[in-house]
Amino acid sequence: MQYGIPKNMKISAENTISISVAFVQTAISKVPLEQREIDRILYSCRIPRHLLQEPNARVTLAQYSKLITALMNASNDELLGHADEPLAMGSLSLLTHWLVSAKTMAQVLHRLERFYQILGKGLGIRVHFEEELVHIDIGGDQHQELDTFFAEFSFFCIHRVLCWLRKEIIPIDHLAFPYQAPSHAKDYRLMFYGAPVSFNCNSTRISFSKTILEKPVQQNLTNLEQFLTDPNTALFTLNFSAQNWASKVGDKIRNNLDALPTLPELAKTMKIKPYTLQRRLANEGVTYLALKNQIKRDAAIELLVNTDMPIEGISAKLGFSETSPFTRTFKEWTGIPPSAYRKYQ
Repeated sequence: MQYGIPKNMKISAENTISISVAFVQTAISKVPLEQREIDRILYSCRIPRHLLQEPNARVTLAQYSKLITALMNASNDELLGHADEPLAMGSLSLLTHWLVSAKTMAQVLHRLERFYQILGKGLGIRVHFEEELVHIDIGGDQHQELDTFFAEFSFFCIHRVLCWLRKEIIPIDHLAFPYQAPSHAKDYRLMFYGAPVSFNCNSTRISFSKTILEKPVQQNLTNLEQFLTDPNTALFTLNFSAQNWASKVGDKIRNNLDALPTLPELAKTMKIKPYTLQRRLANEGVTYLALKNQIKRDAAIELLVNTDMPIEGISAKLGFSETSPFTRTFKEWTGIPPSAYRKYQ
């Protein structure tokens, strides 16, 4: 039986990755809009305010991207009130038009630093070098108290734009934040492709290998025009073929949600020994069991939010023999049962 979507529906990483609802809370915390307007925007993104009170609740990246875009448009501020002064709409467009015409990534970083020097508004960015690394610091003396959203969103956008320009995931050597680890810190691994992160640091910094400097820019103005039709969605769903082992295994899991293979079975299809696959996942900070649970959780949220599939259908789609075990597991994942989660929608 089909329930609103094809039975053989493929669950893609771009559509189903979920993040903590705490990202939503930090985004809206300073936006210069009346509460009723914020609530209207949340509702349009299918994120009811009730959900913000559930500490384990999650939203998809698609929902979060839509929310950020709507808040930016309503407030005419690309940093949603989190900087000293509003960052006018179109700032990202101006920056990317300048960056895309650069020849190398070294020129990109120089132009990135120069752009924010010209822009002012307390948005200090400094590019500097140390041995084999290139560092990008934000804030500096001009911005004494960087809040969580400003820091994490700035680095997210910087890194994703650099990746887009290169058409590849650029490995991050390290991320440093000046604040204590927030409640959603574990999801930084999702936002920054598994990069090492430190908190309570003296700087707000993202670091890369110097090997990126002489690499050429791969994008052009034609691609940029397409990118700018919905830049937030483009950045949040950025995906390139170069994958780590967690991504490769994740794709296998998504394609077999209703009949998940064991780790030895999966290793055989990937032509690798089970212990080698296990070790490579461990080197990336994940386990096969954790990946399975994360992907099944995110797929469940996606199906509850964006389809009319009954809960028993979702349960079967995700490989549960009955609805009751799925309900218990979903409540362990998010703090609320699937029926209540869908009711919020």
